[in-house]
Amino acid sequence: MSVAIEFSSIFAKYTNNQMDIKAEGKTVGECLHDLARQYPEFGEIILDKNRDLLPSFDIFVNGEDTYPHTMTYQVKDGDKINIVLIVHGG
Repeated sequence: MSVAIEFSSIFAKYTNNQMDIKAEGKTVGECLHDLARQYPEFGEIILDKNRDLLPSFDIFVNGEDTYPHTMTYQVKDGDKINIVLIVHGG
């Protein structure tokens, strides 16, 4: 299944200035792993050593927050995944 992955332009330098990328998978996790395969530097930024999403990021599918089941959240052909950087601080 092919989904579109979008993210902030601050990460475009890790994806050859592409900000709307197609990825394959049945879950968000599979799609993120496919994204990391296509763009390893970006994968190092969003995934930890166990290939789980780092806590500095949140994932939305078609505008719906996927937390707390992000990596196992089911996707279908044509869905849109948004990777959002969580801003910490106070």
